[in-house]
Amino acid sequence: MADSELTKFQKAKILRVFNILYDSNKDGYIEEKDFTLAIEKVCLILEWPENSEKHRETEEALGLIWTGLKTYADVNADGRVSKDEWICMWEDCIRSNTVPEWQEKFMEFMFNVNDKSGDKEIDAKEYETYYSNYISVEECRMAFHKMSGGENISRSEFRKLWKEYFFSDDREAKGNYLFGVPDFLAE
Repeated sequence: MADSELTKFQKAKILRVFNILYDSNKDGYIEEKDFTLAIEKVCLILEWPENSEKHRETEEALGLIWTGLKTYADVNADGRVSKDEWICMWEDCIRSNTVPEWQEKFMEFMFNVNDKSGDKEIDAKEYETYYSNYISVEECRMAFHKMSGGENISRSEFRKLWKEYFFSDDREAKGNYLFGVPDFLAE
């Protein structure tokens, strides 16, 4: 395998998050409208009214994240990120062992969205509140237990799980469960 190629396992994880979180309208591309839909969904899930500070912060954060993603990954400059461009971007990240700034911002945003109480930890109920809008409640419960052992997840632990999810090729890594129970672990 060449240095820049993802393993089958890494590719499956990266495409899972593309499909679950980024491609909001499920058309096979990440575009600005996916981020508009994500803003609406996050604010609806967390009950943040349209004119609230949290809603404005969400719009600002996801706007910056979209701009960063587009700049980094939209190689052909067509205003959208294809699955191939997404995979190439992650190959580059893994090869250089760096996380793009927009991805760091997204990770921070996702921690804050999950930490609904603002106590600087994500508990099982908070994880379930957010992710049950993307995966089943049962899958949320199983995934949270697998990655946390039932303990709350701190910001530093979340960062570690995030990096494991995107960078690790270890099928036993706890980070593999960050976005649910991956069906590809059995492959």
